[in-house]
Amino acid sequence: MQNSKKSFSLVKVAISLFILMMSGCVYSKNSIDPSPLALGVFPEPVFIEDDGLFDDEEDDDDLFSDDSPIVVEEQAEISDPFYYFNKAMFHVNDKLYFWILRPAALGYEAITPQFFRVGVANFFHNITMPIRFTSSLLQGDIESTGTELGRFAVNSTIGLLGIMDPATDYLDWQPNNQDMGLTLGKYGIGNGPYIVWPVFGPSTLRDTVGRSTDLFLSPLTYLQPDKLSLTVQAVDKVNATYFSLGDYEAFKQAYLDPYERMKEFYIEYRAERVAEE
Repeated sequence: MQNSKKSFSLVKVAISLFILMMSGCVYSKNSIDPSPLALGVFPEPVFIEDDGLFDDEEDDDDLFSDDSPIVVEEQAEISDPFYYFNKAMFHVNDKLYFWILRPAALGYEAITPQFFRVGVANFFHNITMPIRFTSSLLQGDIESTGTELGRFAVNSTIGLLGIMDPATDYLDWQPNNQDMGLTLGKYGIGNGPYIVWPVFGPSTLRDTVGRSTDLFLSPLTYLQPDKLSLTVQAVDKVNATYFSLGDYEAFKQAYLDPYERMKEFYIEYRAERVAEE
């Protein structure tokens, strides 16, 4: 079974390379890609409306009748030696979101149609293929490596430079959102201390190194002049913010200490991603 999957992946790589050679698509460093300017993307907070503790009044007398010892799960402490810096940067990012990013995203929504915003998101996702391709390759994931190469070949040609996503819509080639931070994690490198960067948001020492490598692999990093690179990345950031409007607001309302919960959320989320097969 595994041999057949690997064979299929190798065939996919060969087909993708053939498409690339036939299409004659050549990208210069001045024509493409985004670097990930993000405050962090996490699962939506779970609101627990009722834990069932007081569902049945008849069971109240038996609430403490169990004499068995209570087992408390120990949770690994998150290293946060830069707590005061991190807390300050958390508040800086909070103001950046409410004072700049959110108003910009709302204004952007008002002047652009939905299909345009989806096309922009597709374009930036397509152009960051080198990050996902290299990460999958270094993880030894041949199937995902072939899928990323195939998606890029199809979406860059038939999909009009990635504005459309026929690889997903017609070929069911799903994206594999890997990055170099996850790659380092899969090699057994631990998180290291927790760090919150201005604009970039929550991270760790490992993910900071990984993100730096992602920036190196991103074609947008090499756009010239630098103002053009920053402008294009800003468009990517505002467009991405539109798709998550309301999430951060709900997150802040759900938790008494959003800084601590954001830290826990980030570490848990990245650990789950590293553990994925």
